[in-house]
Amino acid sequence: MLKLCKHILYSFFTIFFLLSSLIQANPINNDPKEDVESLGLSFSKLRSITSTINELEYFNFIRMSVLDQPEYLYANSNVTEKNQILKFQERKRFPELSLRIINDRVIDRDVDDINSLRKRQDDSFDASVEFSQPIYTGGLINAEIRRSISERSISEVERDSTMSSLILDANRIYLTTVKSDLLYKFGIKTMEEIDPFLKKVKERVKLGISDPIELALFSIKYNELKSKIQVLSTERSRDIGIFEYFFGKKFDNYSLPEVFVPNLFLNTTKEAYEVEASRLDYKMKVEDTKIIRSEYMPKFGLNTRYTAYDLDEEQSDRDIRGGIYFSMPIFSFGRGSAQISASKAKAQATKMSIGIKKKDDETTETEIVNVVKSSINTRTDIYLSFLDTQNQRRIIRNRIDSTNFSAETFVDSGIKELLLLERFLDTEINMLHGYLMFLHQNRGLTSFVRVMPGKK
Repeated sequence: MLKLCKHILYSFFTIFFLLSSLIQANPINNDPKEDVESLGLSFSKLRSITSTINELEYFNFIRMSVLDQPEYLYANSNVTEKNQILKFQERKRFPELSLRIINDRVIDRDVDDINSLRKRQDDSFDASVEFSQPIYTGGLINAEIRRSISERSISEVERDSTMSSLILDANRIYLTTVKSDLLYKFGIKTMEEIDPFLKKVKERVKLGISDPIELALFSIKYNELKSKIQVLSTERSRDIGIFEYFFGKKFDNYSLPEVFVPNLFLNTTKEAYEVEASRLDYKMKVEDTKIIRSEYMPKFGLNTRYTAYDLDEEQSDRDIRGGIYFSMPIFSFGRGSAQISASKAKAQATKMSIGIKKKDDETTETEIVNVVKSSINTRTDIYLSFLDTQNQRRIIRNRIDSTNFSAETFVDSGIKELLLLERFLDTEINMLHGYLMFLHQNRGLTSFVRVMPGKK
């Protein structure tokens, strides 16, 4: 019997241990949205205050607005120009065929000798077709092609950078405007809730329930709140004007976006647009040196010319001439070596600037990561403080008919509530905008927003 009891107890504890392990490994989550929010779903905590939109809807709006911006259109046209320049340089390898017609008429003649050839010279009407094919140009054509390739790549990087920067601008303008609109409306709502209590505080003073100093302190805080709302109204008008100019649309109750922001870590494997452009600029400067050197190298090729003389005669003479042309500078008193050395020094300076751009990139990215991490870590505390202030004002409001009612604290809690909401919105904006800046630094923002530069 004792063995049976031991066996039952052992089985019970074994089952209990297994169930505990499963519960710990898969905790019950009554509010799955809270886990997402704790990881960084921007503006999700403000659903009780204002409406929000999802990530897809938000980026659809951003995507459609940046493609029509003049900065992007200019950068895209610059890529088209560099493509055509590259085609021009590549076609220098091909032979050249040209036609020339010479219609030479004598306008005036003054020759004394009757037997002079010039006396008997007739007018001429000749035609010439010339074929020329360069064989060796001292590396000039290949260098110009490689330089044009680098130049085109730079224009593509600049176009992508422009698109990415426009997305950042659009995000900043959108969030700033919606924030200003929300704060102003929240301030007006707070003022409307506080307005009726001004009369009640005056009545309490007349009845002797409250000290007159309480009314004075209430008025000071009340005017402070009105002044803050006036500032918010000015900022709202300014931000709406910027919004409507940038997006070309009327501002009409736009909502804050819920975008997932993960924890960020410094990424040294991907370089910023400026670093890539600096590398391409160095390649271009190297090809500039080769182009300058080619001016002092030998050049030769094939040349063939077909000429028909006196086309206006019944029987004209014809000939075909051809051969190899060759040219080479022999001595330029050191001008060539000096010019080449200067170009090499310029290329070396450009190479050194790559390290500077990389350093700036890492510094900027470190700052961005720290800002986003700080925003993620503090957003919950600020929001809880905002809720506590809301509760404080609610409790004080319910005590209006008691002797414990504090008029000054009531208005002061409204001001703090507005300031905490502003601080919380700034934290959310820093978190989301910082995340997009991080993607911009790593050249991943356009793909994240699903905007393909060069396409519309």
